[in-house]
Amino acid sequence: MKVKTKKRIKKWIFAIVIIIAVSYFARISFTYLLDTYRNFYACEGVIIDRNKYKVYGIDVSSHQDEIDWEEVANNNIKFCFLKATEGEDFVDKRYKENYLGARKNNILIGAYHFFRFGTPGRNQALNFINNVAINHLDLPPVLDVERHGNYFSSSNVNEIRIEIKNYLKEIERQYSIKPIIYTNIDGYQRYIQGYFNEYEIWICRICSEPHNDHWSFWQYSHKGNVGGIKTNVDLNTFNGSQEDFIDYINKFKENLL
Repeated sequence: MKVKTKKRIKKWIFAIVIIIAVSYFARISFTYLLDTYRNFYACEGVIIDRNKYKVYGIDVSSHQDEIDWEEVANNNIKFCFLKATEGEDFVDKRYKENYLGARKNNILIGAYHFFRFGTPGRNQALNFINNVAINHLDLPPVLDVERHGNYFSSSNVNEIRIEIKNYLKEIERQYSIKPIIYTNIDGYQRYIQGYFNEYEIWICRICSEPHNDHWSFWQYSHKGNVGGIKTNVDLNTFNGSQEDFIDYINKFKENLL
């Protein structure tokens, strides 16, 4: 083969690799931008019916920086879900700090794990178990399942569901408690619906109220403003009255005994 021909072939191969790479990252970028639009800009948000929903809370991670939990408590925030872990070995750097601050100010506490696609579910569950004292919580443990943050995973939907199941089984084996599954509408339809119906759902829906009662918590805003928190924060409500919420907490604690 002539030298010029070899060089031409190498150039074509290089060009094809570049095109494939650019196409892949373009698709990832488009998905990310579309999700961002849906989550933050697709609508003005939901006007909560304060007569229907009486119990309000937040969920936070290290992204909220240092929080003045005393001021948060003065803003009628009754509960908080704290990010604890992610994947096989990540621990949120402010989990303990946020836990102590919320506890000191009598805010009821839950903890969640961000699920990484393409990573063994059992290993992820052990990360949560090793860093969260379940008997110190007021709310069931939460598994956060969403495509956002998992764009580079090559796992297919069936593989993802298998590892979700492995995670849930390990948590239940360790704690004898069924976790709550947090997800948005896309995640619910893509990964959860029809496969994990026996689990409580914490649903993210920011443009309108959820259409059915198959949820225990509803995340209705990503752009909340709460005194004591310098950044925007996710806002949530409980599906029930204040009396229902107290019963819910008591039932969880009884199951831990």
